[in-house]
Amino acid sequence: MKQAGLSLVELMIALLLSTLLTLGIFTMYMDSTETSRISRSLARVQESGRIALDIMAEDLRMLGFLGCSYPMQDLRPSFLASDLDEAFFTSGIRGAVVGEEDWADIVDDFGVGALAANAVAGSDVFQLRYANGPGLALDQDMAAPDSVISTGSDEAVTRFRIGGNALITNCATADMFTVRDPDGFEDNEVNHDALSTTYPEGSRVLQFRTITYWVGDTGRTDQNGNAIFALYQNGLEAVSGVERMQVLFGVRDGDQVSFLTADNITDDEWSEIEAAQVGLLVSDEQAVLEEADAKQYVLPGLTVAPSGTAGAAATYPADGRLRTTFTMTVKVRNQIDQ
Repeated sequence: MKQAGLSLVELMIALLLSTLLTLGIFTMYMDSTETSRISRSLARVQESGRIALDIMAEDLRMLGFLGCSYPMQDLRPSFLASDLDEAFFTSGIRGAVVGEEDWADIVDDFGVGALAANAVAGSDVFQLRYANGPGLALDQDMAAPDSVISTGSDEAVTRFRIGGNALITNCATADMFTVRDPDGFEDNEVNHDALSTTYPEGSRVLQFRTITYWVGDTGRTDQNGNAIFALYQNGLEAVSGVERMQVLFGVRDGDQVSFLTADNITDDEWSEIEAAQVGLLVSDEQAVLEEADAKQYVLPGLTVAPSGTAGAAATYPADGRLRTTFTMTVKVRNQIDQ
């Protein structure tokens, strides 16, 4: 019986076809892996941007809230028993550009030490204040302005910490005060220095929050040694990947609202803020792009260009990270009528 095998030519053709097929499968796999890496990176960036805006929007919407004290009353709480800056109350918000003139004084005013250590130069920082409701109701009349505040809830001991600030109001008058050592008091009581007046049963006491937001260096680096930035809230890292924040403040000017940067707002205009427009440039913590990004990212009042762009007001490094911008405009709902 005669037997026949593959010729050398046939074998070479078979090897070539199998090699081409293998290369095709490998190329598809690499493309799929690259697409998957970019998709995961984009998802992380989208999540970080959304969370950052949601956190800030919640606080911005609460700006100026005073519990049952109707804002249009033009109510001015007494600061007799408080360590807070009374002048700041009239606006409830203030901002600055990191590294601007008198930056050292601004850092002292904001009272957040970490600002000087890791805030990104040229980025924005803003601070706001509001009463955090619904608060606790007094279960009995105060006998004197320095009497302990007695509430109907044992949560008072955990809600109102030593050194924290609080607001007490009966909807007609109000006092701002600093919480003092509760040693010897019951869990439903809040200690304080003497207020401007006594408050009756049913009055409410609320936490008074001071929140500061800025973008800072986390001290971490990516796989190539590039710095990783984050959004900070009161000295704590809130959302990783936020590398620049730009804020425009809406100031009432007759029938119009003009959006201005913090360094273009006068001291008197801070009390006229009616809205805030916040823009974030967010990047992934790891590099996923094979070629350097060449996009220009537009934030409110600022364009961030690739590194090396001549005349650019702000730039980002050629580090292979995926970036996206996020913007929101928030109306100040609790504006006090001046």
